[in-house]
Amino acid sequence: MTTDRTDRMKALSKLVLGIVRRCSDRCNVDRAGGRCRLSEVRHNEFRLTYSRCDDDDQTSTLGVRFDGKTFLHVEWTAEKVLRTSYRPGDWEALLLRYDRAPVLAGSTGRKDAC
Repeated sequence: MTTDRTDRMKALSKLVLGIVRRCSDRCNVDRAGGRCRLSEVRHNEFRLTYSRCDDDDQTSTLGVRFDGKTFLHVEWTAEKVLRTSYRPGDWEALLLRYDRAPVLAGSTGRKDAC
């Protein structure tokens, strides 16, 4: 993977995590081996998801779906990145605009989805 591609993935991941932390619906799911915290933001064509499982590996996953297709997927532990998938496109500029939109600026009254 080229440095430019890696840098773009890191920048987009940071952007998505910021949106998810500010205004996602969140829930906890108990599964065999541990509990997972799930966060999701749905806005127009986008579905942004983040999960963190309190299992032995402490695996986290970040995903960006645009018009029903996955354009960014990153899975990692504290020690290393396990899997990545990234398709560049027009969705990136739209996500940057949405990051500045008042609707995704966050809210004081976050609701729990589960």
